Amino acid sequence: MAYRLETLFDVEMPTGDAVAIGRRHFSGGSGPTVALLAGIRGDTPEGTRVLHEVGKHLTRVSDELTGTVHVYPCLNPLAADQGVRHWPGLDLDLARRFPGRPDGHAPDRLAHVLLEELRCADVVVELRGAHPAFRQVPQARVRASSARAAELAASANVRCLRIQTSPGPTGSLEEALPELIMLEGGSGNRLTEAVGLELSDGVLNLLTLLGVFPEGELPYHWAAIQRPVVCDDDALLDLRSTRGGLFLPAVGPWEEVEAGALLGEIIDPMTGETRETIVASESGRVLAHRAEPVVYPGNLVARLVRG
Repeated sequence: MAYRLETLFDVEMPTGDAVAIGRRHFSGGSGPTVALLAGIRGDTPEGTRVLHEVGKHLTRVSDELTGTVHVYPCLNPLAADQGVRHWPGLDLDLARRFPGRPDGHAPDRLAHVLLEELRCADVVVELRGAHPAFRQVPQARVRASSARAAELAASANVRCLRIQTSPGPTGSLEEALPELIMLEGGSGNRLTEAVGLELSDGVLNLLTLLGVFPEGELPYHWAAIQRPVVCDDDALLDLRSTRGGLFLPAVGPWEEVEAGALLGEIIDPMTGETRETIVASESGRVLAHRAEPVVYPGNLVARLVRG
């Protein structure tokens, strides 16, 4: 076997059984240690699929590895089995439990153990999915305080690289790990083939840049990697509804639009009457749009990158 399975944490069940949460340990020399993780929320299968593809490639090139890769494919299996966002039973969001605690509920104990392991890695990359209500292009997010993370993320085959000035939500992994690279795209609780392929290629490219395996072992030519639009939070434009109804998008993710262009309309589902038209107030590209059609006043329906 090209890797070994390691148990990170056991979740005790009321039946007396235990669910093991683990990682795949790939190692082939004294190079850097990279941690790849997905599935902190149970409604983000895209990240798990990406790490499945990455793991298959690492197995194929195991003899060429010159570093260590820890692959955490699904950190919240109880939620993933049900396709729900939060830890079942406790209804706790594992993504907001960091740094955790060794004597708390199971999600807190897992967050504590996981963070201790991740702090030993040279680079940490988290794969996420979009909120289930939205469809978004592959993108990377890093903290403005980490120039190294931004440089690496720019080679992750994403359309947009967001440089965030805030430390992230309280209790989040990005708050606990300022060097974290977050990759996300697609739509929650769904698999989007194009997004999965782009992110898989991006993760593999990062591993070659870090020297984990030779560039010649990539399953594609390095020139195929796309360069992202780089922006900060001020470059994002959120568009919200003022009326309720069904939102029908008129554009797709990453389409270029001019100021005044139609982005979608909100209709009355009974009469078909248009209650509101959503137009771009500025020129830019569609970073994300609402995929869940039912909207209420104040809901986010589209996000643009200005420019």
